[in-house]
Amino acid sequence: MGGKLIIAGGNLEFCDKEIHKILVDHAIKLGGKLAIVPTASGFEPFESIKYVVELWKGLGVKDEDIVALPVYGEEGSSWQEPAQGDDPKIISMLDGVVAFWFTGGDQYYTHKAFIRKDLTDTVALKKMKEVYKNGGVIGGTSAGAAIMSEVMIASGSNDTALSKEIKYGYETYDENEEDSGLRIVRGLGFFTDGVVDQHYDRRSRLLRTIKTVMNAEGLYFGYGVSEDTAMIYDRDTKDITVAGSGGIYIMDLRKTKSGQSNNKYVCSDVTLNIIQKGDTFNQWSV
Repeated sequence: MGGKLIIAGGNLEFCDKEIHKILVDHAIKLGGKLAIVPTASGFEPFESIKYVVELWKGLGVKDEDIVALPVYGEEGSSWQEPAQGDDPKIISMLDGVVAFWFTGGDQYYTHKAFIRKDLTDTVALKKMKEVYKNGGVIGGTSAGAAIMSEVMIASGSNDTALSKEIKYGYETYDENEEDSGLRIVRGLGFFTDGVVDQHYDRRSRLLRTIKTVMNAEGLYFGYGVSEDTAMIYDRDTKDITVAGSGGIYIMDLRKTKSGQSNNKYVCSDVTLNIIQKGDTFNQWSV
């Protein structure tokens, strides 16, 4: 059984059980534990943990098979050194885990917990990638979706992505900087076929995704996930399917040209596909 990614767009209001059931069923077939990674939710996010625990128990997961990793986001924007993903206590808690769920919040906290300052993977992140490579499942919603790709969008809206210079890395990051421009950083790197973005129906993000992909070397596809929806990615077949009530916006930029015209950023020849439940997309076959 191949590894899977469950990339949810946030606000799982009606289809949370449907989406989590995919993760739970996959983990049960593998006979291992499921881990909650609540880091993005901030300092001691006990309500987020409780919500996921109760949801999983309702889907048939036993208490003893649920691991809540005590890797919490710090208040403020200070870096932790060393990264928590190198903590032997955290690493030992990953034994027997075959499924991970990253909660929503601010992906900044998840980045700094599992990626070292020199941008190398912590031991915990390496173990997560090994689980996925060996057939496990990685899921996450909102900020937990943003961290999935190698190239990650940290902040910015359509307007600021087009009107302000791109910032790279987290060194100058302010957690309240939504309108300060597009910021591109390194994600956890489970999904390597494009750039993931989320909250795609309620927030203006199409243009920021396009600009990010255009500035990502070697990548040509952007994937925007609607709220109450998940993009399901099969590691072996590279097929993408949909769970939940919304759609996946797929931007194919292989033929796209970009530049400046009258002091404005312009791009042309963007192919946009939208898929919903029942559809399958594979970028390697189009």
